[in-house]
Amino acid sequence: MEDIPVFLDNLLKEFTNSSKLQDWQDGADDIMPSRLFEEENDVNHYKVISRAQALNLKHYYLKNELAAEIIEILTWVGISDLYVAFNSKKTFDCVMEVIEILNSNGVELPDFSIVSSCSINENGGWGNRVDMDTFLRK
Repeated sequence: MEDIPVFLDNLLKEFTNSSKLQDWQDGADDIMPSRLFEEENDVNHYKVISRAQALNLKHYYLKNELAAEIIEILTWVGISDLYVAFNSKKTFDCVMEVIEILNSNGVELPDFSIVSSCSINENGGWGNRVDMDTFLRK
């Protein structure tokens, strides 16, 4: 699978290290495959990405359907608890779906012990900032 575009990687990581999640949602809305391919979605609807980035993403998603499917699900995980009290039961099924998809496609998952020690702390509803690169570095 081709690496995701850098601007997409940065936008996805912004969810865990931002204190302005409402701004993150604008970007999430722009990059979700289901929304990006909507017929009525054109350059005037993008809030965060440029027209060139949107075209780049469409091309990337068409070539990398597995990545598009995973990004769609993970974006919904991020959006699902954004404006309501955190409920891990709501997102658990989506996370399990991602794990199953990755396993069935032979994609190696990160070592679970890296994140298993992390607690969920909603910090007044917004969560604590996390630099994902800290967890993903080998």
